[in-house]
This record gives sequence, structure tokens and C-alpha cells, in this order.
Amino acid sequence: MMGSRQLEYFRAVARELHFTRAAEELQIAQPALSQQIRKLERQLGVALFDRDNHRVELTPAGAALLEHAERILADITAVEEEMHGWAAGTRGRIRLGIARGLTVRFARLLAEFSAGFPAVDVELRENNTEEMIAGLHGGRLDAATVVRLPPQEEGRRLASLPLGEEPLVLITAESAPLAGRYRVPVAALDGIELACFAPGSAIREIVLSALAAAGAAARIRLETREYSTARAMASVGLAAAVVPRSIAEEPGLPVAVVRLDPEPTWAPSLAWPAGRRPGPALSAFIAFMRDHPDFASVAS
Repeated sequence: MMGSRQLEYFRAVARELHFTRAAEELQIAQPALSQQIRKLERQLGVALFDRDNHRVELTPAGAALLEHAERILADITAVEEEMHGWAAGTRGRIRLGIARGLTVRFARLLAEFSAGFPAVDVELRENNTEEMIAGLHGGRLDAATVVRLPPQEEGRRLASLPLGEEPLVLITAESAPLAGRYRVPVAALDGIELACFAPGSAIREIVLSALAAAGAAARIRLETREYSTARAMASVGLAAAVVPRSIAEEPGLPVAVVRLDPEPTWAPSLAWPAGRRPGPALSAFIAFMRDHPDFASVAS
């Protein structure tokens, strides 16, 4: 029967794809690590790695085991943290994935939560929607702020708490032709050069869907993962961008903010695995978010 230590050894090699580096990370001798991996392969009756003198790669069976190992080891850690939490009040760790458009807004909320629960350690990981969904299913995240929930498949369901709705607005240089307008139709963006967010971003999908529905096709001049980069491009007139209104209204490089018609919106939610009972720390955080005045009316 496989043990958690064997899975830890396997996961380290699978992540590094290098036995020596994995052994250093685990602080064991490399020959001992190789022996443990061979033992695991004999137990399972499959090769987990293709290896020669120059490379180490996961086999299809190894890739499948890695997905299970990530989830099993995350569950073991969650059980340990939950038991410690019940033994000593509300304490523990929350690995929280956060959408870039919510980072500034969440800074104040997390400061409030930390003041009320000083024994809970919140680790923030800024990712796009695809990365956060994968992190939730793979056991690398405990909760995440996602804009688009995936299809609810058996064994991969997510529970969620709505966090409100916000319009997306156009930002452009103050000297640009559209800058003097209070509101413009989405169709007016046809042919305009845009700084757009990278694939995997829910904001990107919302923007491109709104353009397609209006019969418009913007020219994507830049793909970026950062709102600050999009704002810099917009400020000097190299490209416009469509961003959440709260991002547009943050202090920073000067831009004109123009509302769109029809107005695209994004509606983030706090999501966590439905099949895994939240421990004391995550339960406290979910309750805090549900009862917070910024979201209480939305969640009720």
C-alpha cells in the first residue's frame, strides 16, 4: 500500500523532473530517492517516469498519479491543520487565489480578517481564472476568487459565495478621440487597438464576447497579465483597455474613463471545493466574507 511519504517523494521528482534537485529539496540522498521511486513503480506495476542520462519525464501513468498525489497530500495537510485548529481555537492556513482585479479591494478586507483572526495565516497567490480553478481541483489552493465557475462535474464541484457585480469600462489616453465621451457603444471599439489580458483571463473572455456581440473586432496590440501594463499603454495612447471600474479609478497614470453601452460586467465569487469540508480557518474566512457589509446583501 502506498504511503504519504512515497507520494511526497514522487511529487518532488514529478515537479522538478530531476532526481538530484528533488533529493536536495527533500533533504535525502539521491540514491535513496531513486530506490523509493523504483519501489513505488514495482508496487503499482507501471513506469512513472521515462528517464535516461539527459532527461526525466512523466509517463501518462505518472501524470495521472501526480494529479491524485497533489489532492491526497493537500487533504492530509488540511486534516492536520483542521485538527490543530479545533484543538487551539481558530487557527491554520488559507491558500487563497485572488484575481488581479480584486487585489487592492481585498487588501483592506484581509487586514480586517487578520485583525480578528491573528492565528490564521493567509497566503495570497495572484492568478488568472484557469490557474485558480486548476489549483482548487489539484489541492494547491483552499479557496479562490473566480469570475467564471467551470461546469460542475461529479467529484470536481465547487461551492461559491457571490462577491457582487462591477461594470467594465474603457480606459484610453486623455487626448484620444473617445476620451471626451461619457459613454460610447461597444460597437465603437471596432478596429481600435487594445491592450488585452492573456488567455485564461475571465476579463479577456468577457471583453471579447461583448465585442463579438456588438459586431466589433478590436485589434489586440498587447497581451498582458497586469492591469498596470494595460493602463500604461492606454495613458500614452498606444492602446486602449477595458478593465473593471475599480481598477480604472485607482490612482495611477492619467487616463480617460469611458462607460460602455451595453455595459459589460464581471461578477467574482469566492469558490472552494464542495467535496472537501472547510477547516476552522477557511470556515471562519467564508463566514467573514458572507457577513461583511460589502457583500452581505449580495450573498443573502
